Amino acid sequence: MVLSSEDGWPYTQFRNETRSVNNNAEVGRGGVFNAPTSNAVYIRREVVRVWYIVEEQTRAWYVEGTLTHPKSFVVVGTPGIGKSFACGAFLLYKLLHYKNKLLQYEGGLLDVVAYFIRDSAYVIHNARPGVPGRVVKYSDQRAAVLEINEMASCKRGFVIVDISKKGQVPPEELPTKSWPSVVLTSPDVNHYDSWVKDRGGIMVIVNCDDERDLKAFVAWRVLRGLPEGFENNAGLLLNAEKVLKEQLKVLDERIETAGPLARFMFCDDVQFKQRETQVTAMLNGINENNRAYYKGILSCKMNWQNDDVTRKLVKIMRVRFKTKGADTFRCRALSFPIFSHLYKLMLVYLKRDAAAKMLIMSPEETVASLFEEYSFCALLQKEVLYSVSYMMKYLRREGEGRDVVSVLEGLHLDQLDLRGVVILPTARQEPIDSCRYMVMYKPCIPNYPVVDAFFFVEGHPHKQRNGEKGADGRVKGEVWRGSNAVGEDARRPKKTIVMVQVTTSDKHPTSTTALVSFQQTIARNFAEWNTFSENLRWEMIYVNCPGKGIINERQVCEDADEVNRSADGAMTERKNAAKLWKEIHQWQVTISDPMSKDLALAREEKDKSFISLLINPERAEETNEE
Repeated sequence: MVLSSEDGWPYTQFRNETRSVNNNAEVGRGGVFNAPTSNAVYIRREVVRVWYIVEEQTRAWYVEGTLTHPKSFVVVGTPGIGKSFACGAFLLYKLLHYKNKLLQYEGGLLDVVAYFIRDSAYVIHNARPGVPGRVVKYSDQRAAVLEINEMASCKRGFVIVDISKKGQVPPEELPTKSWPSVVLTSPDVNHYDSWVKDRGGIMVIVNCDDERDLKAFVAWRVLRGLPEGFENNAGLLLNAEKVLKEQLKVLDERIETAGPLARFMFCDDVQFKQRETQVTAMLNGINENNRAYYKGILSCKMNWQNDDVTRKLVKIMRVRFKTKGADTFRCRALSFPIFSHLYKLMLVYLKRDAAAKMLIMSPEETVASLFEEYSFCALLQKEVLYSVSYMMKYLRREGEGRDVVSVLEGLHLDQLDLRGVVILPTARQEPIDSCRYMVMYKPCIPNYPVVDAFFFVEGHPHKQRNGEKGADGRVKGEVWRGSNAVGEDARRPKKTIVMVQVTTSDKHPTSTTALVSFQQTIARNFAEWNTFSENLRWEMIYVNCPGKGIINERQVCEDADEVNRSADGAMTERKNAAKLWKEIHQWQVTISDPMSKDLALAREEKDKSFISLLINPERAEETNEE
C-alpha cells in the first residue's frame, strides 16, 4: 500500500510550513491529507499490524465502552525502518479518518489528533458540521500539552508521540487517563521505560522490512514513473523491466551489506556508501576486549545498547508472548554477511581460548568453560567431540531391550575432527550445492526448528552395542560405509545426520509441525537434498550442562495440531514426520568430570600438536566457510 499527501506529513514537515503557532489553522482537512500526489509513504504489513492493535483498543474505549481507562502503546522498531515516516503517517491518517458504524461523524470519530515530533507539536482538529478541519502547530510542546489538557475532558482525542532525539521522553503531563496514546521509539529503554511502568503501556514490536515488501515498493516506484498507456507500449515495458531488474539487484546488494532498513535501501549512493563504511569499521573494530559484546549478537541474548555498534550491526525481532497483545524482542545481526563475519571471528577466539584453558585449567574446568561460553561450537574441538561421543547415554524407545551404537562411537579421535562451520542460507539466499561430511552446519536464525546445529557422517554404525571395547575404550566394530558395499548399497551410499541440541532443561519435546518445518527448511538449504537424504540415518544428541536439568528419557514428538487438521496434505506431512521421529535415535550427554578426564587423555596422548597450532592461529587453516 502507498499513502500520499500533497502537503506532506509531520515527519517531513507540511508544505509551506512556517513557525506560526496557527499555521494551516483555516485549511480544511481534505486539503491537507490523503491528496493523490507527492510525498508517498509505502505501508507494509508490519505497519498495518500496528494499526489493527491500536484500532481494537481505541474502539473498545470510545465506541464499546468496555475499558476503564484508555490504552497507551509503545511502538518499538529498529532505527531506520520507517517508524516515523511510515508508521506515524499511517496511524495519523487512519485516526483522522476513523469511523465506526455505531457512531457516525462528519470528518471521523475523533475530534482531535495530536502529533508530537522533534521540538514541535501538531494539534489537528477534525472537520465538523459547519466547521472546517484545521492544523495548529506549536513550536513549544508545553503549550500544546496545556491546550490538549483543556480539551481532554470534552473532546475525543488521540496522542502520537514520535521520539526522534537521544534522551527524549514523552511529555509526562499528557492526559493519558482520557485519551489513548502511541509512542514511536527506538529500542532504547531510556525513551519509554518509565512511560510503560507508569501507564501500563502495551509494547508493540515492529519487525524490519520483509524482502517482498521492499521489492514491491521498488516495483511501484518504477511503474509510477511510466506515462499513461504504457501497458500497450512494448518498448516502455521492456525498458521498465530492465530498470526494475537493475534496481532489484542494487536492493539485494544493499540488504546483504546493511540489512533491510528502508532508510538505507532507498537513499542515494553517497549516503549508502557512508553506511557501508560505518558497518565495515564496526566489524573491523572487534578485538579481545570487546568480543563478548559481539558474541551476544550471535546468541540473540544481548539487550539493545544505545551505541554505534548496536545501531550499525543489530536489528530487533519480535517475540510474541502467549498473553494477547504482549510483544517483546530479541536482538540479532542485521544481515547474513554481518552474522557470518561475527561467527568467523568468534571461532578464531574459540581456538585461542581452548589453547589457553588447556594450559592453565583442569580438564573438567576446560570442557565446562568452553561449553558455557561457546555452547555447541565447542564440539569443533575434536577432543571435546571425542569425549561427547564416548560418554553419550542412549535414550531407549519404549520396549527397547538394549542400547544402540551411535555412528560417532565407531570413529576415533582423528576421525572426529569437524572441518569447519558453514552458516546455512536464509530463505532468500541460494541453497548450498552439496552436503559435506564432518562439517558443522549452523542456522543463522535463532528459531531454526528442532536443532541447534547438525553435521553429516559418512556411513552407518556397523552393529548394536555388545559391550566389547578396544584398548582405547572405543566400541569394537566399524562404521559401515556405502563405498564398501555392493549392489543396492553401492548405489545408495550410507550416511548419518547427527543433530545437536544444547538445552538446560530436563525435557525438550518437539511437535510434528516443528519437524515438518525442519524437513522443509533443510530441503531448501541443500540443492541436492532429495538425493542425499536417501539411505540417511538420523541421530539426535541432547547436551546438558552441569548444574542444569538432565534429560533421562527419550524425547517425544507431539502433534500440536491434532485438533485443527484442516488439509489432507498437511495431515500427511505430520504423519510422515511422526514416523520419522520414531526412527531417530536419541542420546544424551552431560558435561561431567569423567568426560573431562577423557579429554585430558586425548589431549596428552593423541594430539600434542593441537596446543601449538592454536597458540599460533596464523598457521591454522581457515575453519569457516561461506
